[in-house]
Amino acid sequence: MKCLTNSYCEQFNKEVLDDPEVMYQSYGSKATNRRSGHFPLNFSYPVVKKYDGDNDGLVALASMPWGERFTPLFPEGRRGITHADMIDLNRIDIMGFDVREFYVQMVSDLRERGF
Repeated sequence: MKCLTNSYCEQFNKEVLDDPEVMYQSYGSKATNRRSGHFPLNFSYPVVKKYDGDNDGLVALASMPWGERFTPLFPEGRRGITHADMIDLNRIDIMGFDVREFYVQMVSDLRERGF
């Protein structure tokens, strides 16, 4: 797990540069509390929150932006979106967020940009 520490990632990013031939972009979300997610994210959420602030149950919001464009996803409501929700792991409908439509739009956007 050493390779997931902030210091390791910072050093990795200094040594491994982005490829100029690759378009980098990122998406992120945040949970609102430990009850937003299922096991194991309901346990990791408060730990990440304590040390790094707002998070999706796995990754701190401050660590999510990467590349030329970062798109945060914050639907209305009290639940938020967890890391597992972003990949539709739990197959749960979330008010204000249609994960299947999210991916359709992501691919459509890439196609419009020539990828």
